[in-house]
Amino acid sequence: MDFLKKVWVTFRQLKTWMQVVLVFVLLGIIGSIGGSGSNTSSQSTSTSNTGSATASSASTPSAQPTPTKAAVSSVDLKAAMAHIRVKTDKVKNTKYYRDLSSPNYVNQNGFDIYAGGTAGTTPNLYLEIQYEGSDWLFIKSYFFNVDGFTYELTPDYGVIKTDNDTNVWEWYNEPIDTDQIDLIQKIIKSKSAVMRLNGSQYYKDVTITATQKAALQHVLTVFQGLGGDLTNP
Repeated sequence: MDFLKKVWVTFRQLKTWMQVVLVFVLLGIIGSIGGSGSNTSSQSTSTSNTGSATASSASTPSAQPTPTKAAVSSVDLKAAMAHIRVKTDKVKNTKYYRDLSSPNYVNQNGFDIYAGGTAGTTPNLYLEIQYEGSDWLFIKSYFFNVDGFTYELTPDYGVIKTDNDTNVWEWYNEPIDTDQIDLIQKIIKSKSAVMRLNGSQYYKDVTITATQKAALQHVLTVFQGLGGDLTNP
C-alpha cells in the first residue's frame, strides 16, 4: 500500500501533459497484453474445433458398394444345367452349352439358342435355326407369329449356309442381339408361336413346341448364371 501511495503522490506531482502521456502509455501496454491473450485463446479454440472435426470424420464409416444381386439363383442354375450338354474343345479352349433336346448335327431340323465361347470367360449367346428336307427352300428370311404378332429376321446375304447329300439342309447360326433376345423371351412366354422359313420360291411353317420353349429358357438361365447379360449379349 505504501508503494502505491508513493506512486500516486509522484503521479500527482507531474505536470498535466506528462500525466496524460503516462496514462496513454499504460493503456497501450494493457491493450497489448489483453490482445495477446485473446489471440491465444482464439488459436486454442480453433485447434480444438479442428480436432473435433477430424475425430468426427474418422469415426464415420466409409461407404461400401451395394453388392450386385445374381441374375439367377444357384438353385435355378443347377436345375437348368441338368438339361444341358456341355461340349469342350481343349485344343481351341472353348466350351459350349446346349439343351439336351437341341440338334446334335447341322443336318437336322431345329430352332434353339446356345451359350459359350472361350473357356473361363463370360459366355456369348447364339441363335440357331436349321432346316432339313427333300426340297430346297433357299431361305432368305424368317417370320415369327407370336400370339398374333409378327416379327421378321432377315440375315445378310451369305449368312444362311446350305449343303446337301441325300437330302438338303439350310441353317442359320449367328450371335444373338438384344432384339432377338426380346423375341426369344416372347416365344418362351407365348401360347402360340409359329416360325416361317421363307425361301426365294417356297416356304415352310414350323410350330415352336413346348419342349423347344423350355429349352430356350434353360439356356437363358445358364447364360445368366455364368455371368451373361441379356441386355448386352
